[in-house]
Amino acid sequence: MKNDTPHDLGKSENLEKLIENEHIATALSSTACGRRELCCKHDVASAAVFLLPILAIVTSFGMSLIQLVMLFTVAFLGRHTLLAFYREHGGILRWIVLGFAGYFVVSLIKKFVFDMSVSVLDGPSRLLFALSCIVFVVVLKPRLRWFWVGVCIAGVSSAIFAVLQRVILDMGRVEGYMHHAISFGDLSLAMGLLSLCALSEFRKTNLVMLPFASLACGLLASILSGSRGGWIALFFVLLPLLYYGRGIHGKSIMLAISAALVLFAVAYAIPATGVAHRIEQAFSEVSLYFNQGNATTSVGIRLELWKASWIMFSSHPILGVGRDQFFPTLQMLAQQGVLPVSPALEFSSSHNDILHFLATGGLLDLSFLLFMYVAPLRIFLAVLNHPEGRSSSAAPAALAGVFLVMCFIGFGLTDVMFWLMIPKVFYGMMVCVLIGFCLPTLQTLKTPTSKISK
Repeated sequence: MKNDTPHDLGKSENLEKLIENEHIATALSSTACGRRELCCKHDVASAAVFLLPILAIVTSFGMSLIQLVMLFTVAFLGRHTLLAFYREHGGILRWIVLGFAGYFVVSLIKKFVFDMSVSVLDGPSRLLFALSCIVFVVVLKPRLRWFWVGVCIAGVSSAIFAVLQRVILDMGRVEGYMHHAISFGDLSLAMGLLSLCALSEFRKTNLVMLPFASLACGLLASILSGSRGGWIALFFVLLPLLYYGRGIHGKSIMLAISAALVLFAVAYAIPATGVAHRIEQAFSEVSLYFNQGNATTSVGIRLELWKASWIMFSSHPILGVGRDQFFPTLQMLAQQGVLPVSPALEFSSSHNDILHFLATGGLLDLSFLLFMYVAPLRIFLAVLNHPEGRSSSAAPAALAGVFLVMCFIGFGLTDVMFWLMIPKVFYGMMVCVLIGFCLPTLQTLKTPTSKISK
C-alpha cells in the first residue's frame, strides 16, 4: 500500500479548508438572506399598520384593502406557525375569539334559521376577519413607531378634510368621504385621542409636537362635523387618561389635556363653529320631548327610537325582532298606535348600540357586544395594571386600546357604531392591532397567564 507523501497531505488539508470555507460562506450567505427576508417582512408589516389608520380616514376602501392584505398574509404563514401561535396565546385570546367569532357564528345560524338576507353576514364576517390582525402583528412584528406615525397623520388628515369641506364646499356639517357626519366626527376624535398615546414614543425626537397637532386636528374635525354625541366620549376617556396617562407620559399628558380644553372653550366661544348652538339646542330638544312630546327634533327622534327599541326588546327579549326587521317593526308599532307619527319612523336603527342590539338580537346579541367591549379591555388593563407592564414599551398601545374601547362605548350611546360598516370595521381592526402589540409583553409579565385568561 502506497504511503501519502507530505505533498499529498498538504493538498488534502487545503481541500478540507476550502470545503470548510465554502460551508462557512454558504452559512453566512443564508444568514444574510434570512435577515434580509425578515427585515423585508418587518417593513411590509410596518407599512400595513402605518397605512391602516390613514386609509381609514382618507379613503372609502382603505380598511378593506389592509384587511385583505393581513388576512391573506396570515393564511400563508403555514400550519406550524399558526399552531405555535395558538399554543402560546390561545388561552389569553379565548374571550376575544368568543366575542368576535361567536358573533359571526350566531349570525350564520340566524341567517339560515330565519331565512335572513346574506347581507346580515357582511358586518359579522368583517369582525371575524379582524382577528387575523392579532396574528399578523405578533408574528410579523411591525414597528410600533410606524403605527403611531400613521395614527397622527390620520388625525391631521381629518382636519384637512374638514376645513376643505367647510371652506370650499361650504358644508354646514363636514363628513369626510364617509357621507356621514357622525361617523367622520367620531373616528376623527378617536384618532386625535389615540395620538396622545404616542407622546412618550416621540419624546426627544423631531416629531415631539406631532401628537399634539394630531389631537388638535382630531378635535377640530369633530367640532366641524357637529357630532355632539361623540363629545360624550371625552368624559369616558378622561378617567383612564388621568389615572394611567400621567404615569406613562408624565407632565406632557396634562399639557395635552389643557390644550384640548382651551381649544374646546375657544370653539364654544366662537359662534361660527356652531358648538355653543349645538349644545344649547340639545338641552332645548330634550325639554321639548319630555314636556310637549315633540319627536321632530334631532334629540326627540333619538328618544323616540330608544322608546321603540325598548318596546321591541320587551316583546322579544331573547332573540329580538331580527337583524333586518327593525324598520318593518317600527312601522308596525306606528300602525298599531303604539308610536305616534313622527320623523323617527323613517330610521332603520336605534341610534344607540346597546338598544339596537337588544331590539334586533335580544340578550343573545347583546352578550356578544359586551364581549367585544370587555374582552379587549381586560387585555389592555392587564398590561396597565401590572408594574412591569406600565413601564414596558407596550404600555402606550395598551392605553390606546383602553381609549378606543371607551370611545366606542361613548359613541354608541347616540349612534349605532356596530350597525354602520365603517366604524365597525375600524373598531375590529384597530383593537386587534393594538392587542397584537400588547400580547408579547403580556406573556412575559410575572402574572401567570392563567389569571389573565380566566
